Amino acid sequence: MRFPWIWRFFLPLHAEKERELRQASTRVTLTISRYRDTSREIQEEIGRNRFAQYLIYDRGDAHERN
Repeated sequence: MRFPWIWRFFLPLHAEKERELRQASTRVTLTISRYRDTSREIQEEIGRNRFAQYLIYDRGDAHERN
């Protein structure tokens, strides 16, 4: 290595950035998992109550045609 003092300076910064990246990745993974679970619960509720699908998914297309 040409400049060992540079590596001593940058390695702790690199390690800190790696830790931040791992934390952010974990947060994103947990958020996606929670969203997936919530979406699954909503779909199950729609399946149990067939009327709910019209309340949730009605985009108002029928009203815009007039």
